[in-house]
Amino acid sequence: MGEDEAVEHVVLESSKYARGRNEMMQVVLSELGNARVEMTGREWMVLLLGLCGDTNDRMIEAVKEFLERMWRARSQLRPHR
Repeated sequence: MGEDEAVEHVVLESSKYARGRNEMMQVVLSELGNARVEMTGREWMVLLLGLCGDTNDRMIEAVKEFLERMWRARSQLRPHR
C-alpha cells in the first residue's frame, strides 16, 4: 500500500479492486435486504469490519475473501526483496 493510500480508500474506492469489491458488496447488500445504501465511508468500514451488530457470518466471509484476493493481487505487483 502506498503511503498516501488509506485503508478506507483501498477497501471502498480503489478502482484496482472494483471487481472484487462489487462481488463483496453484492453479498453485503443482499444480507442487509438491499435497504441501506446511503452510508458514509466510516459507517461502511464499521459494518464491513464486523464492528456493529448488523454484520453476520456471510458478510464477514465475503469481506475476508475480498481482502485475501486484494492482498494476493497487491503482493504479485510488488517486487520481491
